[in-house]
Amino acid sequence: MMRSVPLPSRSPALRALPRVLALCAVPLAMAVPAGAQALAPAEAAAPRYSFAPVDGGALKLDRETGRVSLCAKGSSGFTCEAVPDSRDAYEAEIARLQGEIDALRRAARQGRPLPPLPPQAQVPPQGQLPPVPPPGATPPVPDMSDIDRALSYAEQVYRRLKAFVDDLRAGNGQERL
Repeated sequence: MMRSVPLPSRSPALRALPRVLALCAVPLAMAVPAGAQALAPAEAAAPRYSFAPVDGGALKLDRETGRVSLCAKGSSGFTCEAVPDSRDAYEAEIARLQGEIDALRRAARQGRPLPPLPPQAQVPPQGQLPPVPPPGATPPVPDMSDIDRALSYAEQVYRRLKAFVDDLRAGNGQERL
């Protein structure tokens, strides 16, 4: 048989302890799933690289830097070579042109003669390109030889088209034009 042991009388603070623990446990229980959800996106984040199949291998995209590489099977296994990025070339050309503009502005402010043009910007010699008329200039009037050539060409086109249509109609027994 069990004997009951008298419990000492509890103080009001001890009697309120279960209620305080219950009130603390509810927010704590709600915070644990929220913390787990905050960790989930980091774990389930997209991988750094993505691959797309192409003829002769696969394209590898680095999602952090935006660099693209072509991966192909070679004699020593798979190798990836960076695909040239036209954006880098454009940025380099913009930087070069910006430097050139700054140099021209400095020369103009100081009253110095302009530096020579770079080789790729040289104007081609006369005779390679037709001269460009100045803005607002009227175009030259064609002479009679130009008009004769244009009419001769139009007549040839008309005769060939008429012969083509006549040949098509002759096959069906219809009258010719």
